Amino acid sequence: MSEEKPFVRVSGVSKEFDGKEVLKNVSVDIWEGEPLGLLGKSGSGKSILLHMLRGTEEYAPTSGEIIFRVAMCPACSWVEAPSKAGNVCIKCGAKLELKEVNYWKDAGMRKKVKRAVAIMLQRTFGLYGDDTVIYNVLQALESRKYPAEKRFRRAYELLKAVRMIHRITFPASDLSGGEKQRVVLARQLALDPMLLLADEPTGTLDFETAKLVHKALLDTTKGGTTMLVTSHWPYVIEELTEKALWLDHGEIAGYGDSKKVVEDFKKQVEEIEREEYVKLGEPKIEIDHCKKYYYSIWRGMVKAVDDVSLTIYENEIFGLLGKSGAGKTSLARIIRQIDALTGGSIKIRA
Repeated sequence: MSEEKPFVRVSGVSKEFDGKEVLKNVSVDIWEGEPLGLLGKSGSGKSILLHMLRGTEEYAPTSGEIIFRVAMCPACSWVEAPSKAGNVCIKCGAKLELKEVNYWKDAGMRKKVKRAVAIMLQRTFGLYGDDTVIYNVLQALESRKYPAEKRFRRAYELLKAVRMIHRITFPASDLSGGEKQRVVLARQLALDPMLLLADEPTGTLDFETAKLVHKALLDTTKGGTTMLVTSHWPYVIEELTEKALWLDHGEIAGYGDSKKVVEDFKKQVEEIEREEYVKLGEPKIEIDHCKKYYYSIWRGMVKAVDDVSLTIYENEIFGLLGKSGAGKTSLARIIRQIDALTGGSIKIRA
């Protein structure tokens, strides 16, 4: 880690959308190799700052600046973390030089830096659904121009790291939501990013699957990647990061050691009064002996949903709980009338 200057310096950044200020004078330093957490309730500005660091055009700061300090090849513009300055470029053999890039003032340099920044979004999978799990990772390695003779071994290593070896020959479309999220992570790691931005990476996963993804994310920092994680779940920030920035309505509410910031955040959340209990109405959705079977050439007969019966009442907030691959998404698709039933019935009162 460089002790002189931060890897990324965010200075007095604000952002407006349609005249509404959603980020207000945010400043934070990101140090190479030090995982940083962005904590806050939904709508606090976490994802906006993340997309700003990603270089997404519509998230350009209204004011303030972001400075990246990187090692860049003067010959081919390959970019790595600042500690690599003085090393030989792995692409062309020239010596990497230390550069400071004013990210939103220099579009050309921003484009070069962006190639070394990966992002992992909640429930946005971006996979080739008809292709196998390993092909999805091989494609990412090919786009990075990873040596052809080493691609298969590297893809295998990445899938092993995210605990997906058992699905290596399955089509991506046959995977559960949690499994897809792990393949997405493997694809992002295949790009060998200097900065990995993870936006609510396990927000929709069951606890056990989330633990697997957390382990894989932590392993990326050991490999030299700097990680920035957003979450509205305090335990995620505490588990994955060393320092945390707490945002509230676009403003900094706290910064420092993750455990201390999480403790302060929990105290504030506990003080918020619970909403008044809402009385339930008549049955809204009635599911009777619902079944959804399909045949996969890879897995044979799959019983995605098998003889499920339940009633959901008007005004009720109903949760579907289960491990990755338990059938939650399949049942939700049936309720939304996206997929047809194999057996049983579903009645929805208009």
